[in-house]
Amino acid sequence: MNETWKNLLVAALSAIFAFAGSYYLYSEQLKISKLDLHKNFEENYFSKPKFPSDDIVLTVNNEEKDKLGLFQISLVNYTTKDYLDIPINIKVTPKNKNEFKILAYSAVGQNEVYDLVEESKKMVFDGSSYNFSYKVSTINRTERSDYGMQLRMLFEGTEKPEVDIVAKGVGIRDFDINNSPYQKGINIKAAFLGVAIILGLILAMFVLMILILGPIISIFTRKLDIKNRKKYAQEIFDAIKNNNLQPGKTDLEISNFVADMLFQRQCEWWNKKTPIGKWSLGLIEPERSDHLVEV
Repeated sequence: MNETWKNLLVAALSAIFAFAGSYYLYSEQLKISKLDLHKNFEENYFSKPKFPSDDIVLTVNNEEKDKLGLFQISLVNYTTKDYLDIPINIKVTPKNKNEFKILAYSAVGQNEVYDLVEESKKMVFDGSSYNFSYKVSTINRTERSDYGMQLRMLFEGTEKPEVDIVAKGVGIRDFDINNSPYQKGINIKAAFLGVAIILGLILAMFVLMILILGPIISIFTRKLDIKNRKKYAQEIFDAIKNNNLQPGKTDLEISNFVADMLFQRQCEWWNKKTPIGKWSLGLIEPERSDHLVEV
């Protein structure tokens, strides 16, 4: 019984230390100075509707188009601090410059506030990439998925371009919802809940085995237990008699000697049991007759 409690305690402490370590790593990860880059590419953001009897024209800057795509580049701040007056350079590189053309663009700060984002210089196409330069007044930290800045591009084409971003004083990483402090908190709570459920199941099994099934099994196996005790007593009786280890004593005296010896041994074992241990054995105390060999 003591060994069982020891194992349960070790398991519980191991779980606590493991998740304490996980929480420490989680706290350290929050200190990483990186903004999350989220990209949303919609090839068919808007298409010219087809009505045979009507002449509907879709134009951008006086140019007629059949369909338009929308490419959104967002920066999400999951770090532990806000960033102020941060210069940001964005490079958009099409895989094939003939398959992607920016028709219009705009940038917006958090909560759809345009004034938070200032264009340092106009977009430049260098022959292979579109280059954007901005200065963002503030990119506040968030625990959800609220972006601190978003660049929106209206384009025509079919292939999603590559994006490279350089932000002064902060790194860039691909967006992952698991980077969110809110999501991390959910994950940790779920992990602790999982451990609590496992420990609860272990405790329930412990209670079931020790406090319920244990006594029932002890009661129903009582006869078999007595049979085994008598068999063991018989083996000792035969060993004493055949080897003349108690010279001058009759079979009855040897039988009583064996019964007394084994009974006292069983009593010492029983007295060392805790109340729960005795309960798990069905509260069946040792009896001298359980060890008595019939002669």
